Amino acid sequence: MVMQQPLVSVIIPIYNVEKYLRECLDSVVNQTLREIEIILINDGSTDNCGKICDEYATKDKRIIVIHKENAGLGAAYNSGLDIAKGEYIGFVESDDWIEFNMYEELYFKAKNNDSDLVKCMFYDYNSTREPKDKLYMQKHEDFELFNCAPDNKIFKIEDYPKLLIYHSSIWASLYHKTLINRLRFQESKGATYQDFPFAIEALVLANKITTLRKAFYHYRQEPLNASSVKRTDQNLIKMIDQCIYARTRLISLGVFEKFKEEFYAHAISPLYGFYYQLQDDLKPLFFEKLVKFFNNSLSENLSYKYFNQREKDFLFCILKKDFSKTLLCNKQSLLYKFKKILKFLLGRRYI
Repeated sequence: MVMQQPLVSVIIPIYNVEKYLRECLDSVVNQTLREIEIILINDGSTDNCGKICDEYATKDKRIIVIHKENAGLGAAYNSGLDIAKGEYIGFVESDDWIEFNMYEELYFKAKNNDSDLVKCMFYDYNSTREPKDKLYMQKHEDFELFNCAPDNKIFKIEDYPKLLIYHSSIWASLYHKTLINRLRFQESKGATYQDFPFAIEALVLANKITTLRKAFYHYRQEPLNASSVKRTDQNLIKMIDQCIYARTRLISLGVFEKFKEEFYAHAISPLYGFYYQLQDDLKPLFFEKLVKFFNNSLSENLSYKYFNQREKDFLFCILKKDFSKTLLCNKQSLLYKFKKILKFLLGRRYI
């Protein structure tokens, strides 16, 4: 039987995640909302991901598989958007997984409020932390997102702009197709952060945003993403290009001045973290690109109200083009973290 127009299209880009793919796909095919289409984009995987995708497609007619040469995350997402038929669109990263009722809850929240965009809470899952021999999973009960956006209110991003800082990811979200019909991901092979410009632009364009104070999405942070791992991948440096592109899009929409505080506050945190994860030989190039990206922020009269002190120190090193001091900032940051750990272990009275 041919399915009528699906209520939700779920787009899953896939590249060399054989270890996690079945868990991800099982969580999607078993959704309580049955009227969905599942679009799998195998982006040139060299492991068994392609075979796994085909296996699932033979068992579930709602699954569409696209096999393509590796072209990067943005191109994979765009391939899914080009054929998606759903009334709403959702995105799942192929090493993550979702609760079985996620899309039912998000869909009816959207329908009941005639929403362009719905965002929910999520779990941070980090297998590098194993308290009491259990894999670490943190539910964002007090996540800052829900201190700055209401649960039972329809709003625009102008009403709660901090949403641009704390939840501008595309996962844990549901988009009405009419909202994102005119949007596409920037295609830059190998670049990180390719969903950032898309997510920011969608938030700005949405006329009716709602949030759901429940966690359905499990966001996996594996050792390769851990801060202790020194990144050697020069593609990480392309992350700044995504930030530049996002800023260009906001300027073209005529809203950058309105949201510049939130935009820079969102950008500084991952840039700060990734900079100190890079191997030393890559830091000068990354720093040079940071200088070009931030070189006009002081003239934009930023208040830096969302920045913590370490981020401020780091940014001022960039604005002063003082590469050597960024290394000092990192040592101070490590000392601060070490002192916090000691205080926790020994008690404040001993420090």
